[in-house]
Amino acid sequence: MKYRSEIDGLRSVAVLPVILFHAGSSLFSGGYVGVDIFFVISGHLITTIIVAELSRGEFSLMRFYERRAKRILPALCLVSVTALLLGWIYLQDRDFVEFVRSLLGVATFSSNILFWMEADYFDTAAELKPMLHTWSLAVEEQFYIFFPLLLMLFWRYGQKVVLYVLIAIFVVSLALAQWQVRTDPMSAFFLLHARAWELGIGAFCAFYLRAGHPPLAAGLRNGLSALGLGLIAVAVFGFTAETPTPSLITLLPTVGAALIILFATGGTLVQRLLSTRAMVGVGLISYSAYLWHQPLMAFARHNSLEEPAWYVMAALIALTLLLASLSWKYVETPVRKGRYPRFKLFGVSATGLAVFAGLGLFIHKYDYLDYRSGQFNALNSQISLLDYANDNMALLEASAMPFSGYAHNLACLGNCDNGHQERDWFSADGSKLRLLLVGNSHSKDIFNMLLFSEEAMQWIQPGRYTTQIGDLGPHSKFFSARSYAAADAVMVVSRYKDSRDDIEVLGELVKHMLDDGKPVILVKNIFEFPSYLGGKWTVFDKTVHAAAAEGITDPATIVSRSNHEYYEIYKSGATEDRVIAANAEIDRLKAQYPDLIVLDRMDYVCSEAEETCYSASATLKQYFPDYGHHTQAGAEFFSGRMDAVGWIAPVLELAHHKQTAQNMAAE
Repeated sequence: MKYRSEIDGLRSVAVLPVILFHAGSSLFSGGYVGVDIFFVISGHLITTIIVAELSRGEFSLMRFYERRAKRILPALCLVSVTALLLGWIYLQDRDFVEFVRSLLGVATFSSNILFWMEADYFDTAAELKPMLHTWSLAVEEQFYIFFPLLLMLFWRYGQKVVLYVLIAIFVVSLALAQWQVRTDPMSAFFLLHARAWELGIGAFCAFYLRAGHPPLAAGLRNGLSALGLGLIAVAVFGFTAETPTPSLITLLPTVGAALIILFATGGTLVQRLLSTRAMVGVGLISYSAYLWHQPLMAFARHNSLEEPAWYVMAALIALTLLLASLSWKYVETPVRKGRYPRFKLFGVSATGLAVFAGLGLFIHKYDYLDYRSGQFNALNSQISLLDYANDNMALLEASAMPFSGYAHNLACLGNCDNGHQERDWFSADGSKLRLLLVGNSHSKDIFNMLLFSEEAMQWIQPGRYTTQIGDLGPHSKFFSARSYAAADAVMVVSRYKDSRDDIEVLGELVKHMLDDGKPVILVKNIFEFPSYLGGKWTVFDKTVHAAAAEGITDPATIVSRSNHEYYEIYKSGATEDRVIAANAEIDRLKAQYPDLIVLDRMDYVCSEAEETCYSASATLKQYFPDYGHHTQAGAEFFSGRMDAVGWIAPVLELAHHKQTAQNMAAE
C-alpha cells in the first residue's frame, strides 16, 4: 500500500479538535467530530489492505489480527497501566471503582457498550471518566472483528456483490442513526450499528481509488479537496453538544474527510498543507495522543473545584503531545516494526487483557472494599460530620425509593419490567383527585413530596407517566394510556430542553389536554444551581468542605452559610438560559389559557421573607444531590414547605371541587 503523507495530516485534523474539545475550548465546540473522521480513515485503510490481499488470494485473518494487535494494544496497555496508577492516586471510592470497572470494557473491546449504559457523552460528569474515549476504539475493534469476515464471505461472488452489500449496510446504518439520534441518542452515539456507515464511507473511498479512475483536472481536485477541508471546518467550529450526531448532518465531516482522501492528491493545495512536517508529525502520533489526552484531563478535573484554567489545559495538551511522541517512538514503532512470533504476540496481548479484565471483575464484585485510593486528591476528601453524605450519586439513586416503593405496591396492568407506566394508579379511592404527574426525573421529586404530605394524600391519588415532554407529540401513545384516560388532572413536571423539542411541543400538549377536558398544571423549570467537580459537588458540598478547611464544624453555621449562598445565587439569576426561556414560555401559555395552573418550585425551595433557600437539615442532610433534584431528605423537607406555603393549594382546590360534585350527585 503506497504511503500518503496527507492521510497522516488528515489524522492531525481529526485528533487536534478532539483534544481541544475535551479541553473545554468553546471555539472547537464540534471538535468531537474528529472521531467521525477517524472512522472514515479507518474504513478506507482497512478496506484497502483487505481487498488488495483478497484480490491476490493472500489474505490471512490471523495475519490481519496480528497487525491490528501490534497497532492497537501496546500503547493502549501502557496508557491503561499509567491511568490505573494515577487513578489509585487521585480517585476516591466510587470514582476509583467505576474507573477500574471501565478497564473491563477496554480489555473486552466493549467499552462503548459500557459507557452507553452509564452516561451521556456530553454530560459534565462524562468528562471525569478517564477511559471514556476508548468507546471509539471499541467501535473500531468490533469493526475489525466483523468486517474481514463479511468481505471474505461475499468476495467469492465478485466485487459488485460486495459493493451492493456495503451500500445496503450503509443505507440501513445511516437510517438507524438518523432515527435513533432522536429516539435513543446514546445508542446512536456509542454503538457500532449507527457508526458503520461512517466506516462504510471510508470503504467506498478504497473501492473508488482501487477502480483506477482517470485523475480529475488539477483545478477540480483542488476545489473538491478544499471543499472537504471546509466541510470539516464547518463541523468542528459550528457543531455543538446539541447537534444530533451521528445523523445526516454528520455527513459534513465524514464526506469532507472522504473528499480529502479521494482528491487531495499530489500538487493540490490541501495535499501540500496536510503534508507539512508539523501536520504529518502530529498525525503519526495521533493514536497515542488520543489515548493520553482524556486520562490526563479527567484526573486534572478530579483535582479542580471548577473547570481547570486554560493554562492548565494548555499544559496538559503539551504533555499529551510529549507523552504521545515518546510512546510512539519507544512503544508503538518498535512493536509494529519488530518481528515477534505470532504465538508470543498473542500470548502477551491476551495476558495483558486478561489482567485488566480480571481486575475489573474483581473490583466490580468487591466494590465495597476500601482500596485506599484517592489519598493524594487535592479536593475530594471524605468528611465525617453528623449526617453529611459524601456521595451525591448514591443520594440521587436513593431518591427514587419512595416513589418506587409506592409503585411496586400497585397492580401491573401490562408490562412493568422496564418501568411503571402501566401500573394501576387510579383503581382505589375514586373520591380523591386522580392526579397524573407527567415528565422526567423531576416529576419523581414532586411525586415523593406528595407522598410525604398527609394533607396532599388525603385529597390526591397520584400517578406518574415517565417521559420527556418532547416525545408527547399529537400521535403519542400517552394519549391512549389508561392512566391518562382515568386522570382527573395532569401535572407536567420536567427539565425542559430545546434539544428534545420540549418547549416546541409544550403548547400543543397543553391545548390537547385542555381540549380533552383535563385541568392542566404546569410546573416551571427549577432554578438550576451550579455544581462543581464535574457535577460531583453541589453548592452545599463546597460550603461544607470550605468550612472544614477553616476548622468550622458547627452545623448551624454551615447550613446558614449554605442557605445564604444558594439564595444569593438564586437572586442573581445566574442559571441556564434555557431555564429562563422555558419559564417564559410557561408564562406565555398561562396568558393564553387563563384556566391553566402554573406553579413555581422556587416558592417552596426559597423564602423571600427570610432571604434564604433551604439546602440542608440541622444534621447536615443535604436536600440537593445535584443542580436541582431533591434527595429523599429534601423531598420530605420540601413536602412540609409545600404544605406551609400552600404551594399545592390550587390542586387541592380541584380535589375539593371533585368531592363537592360527587356529594351533590349522591344527594
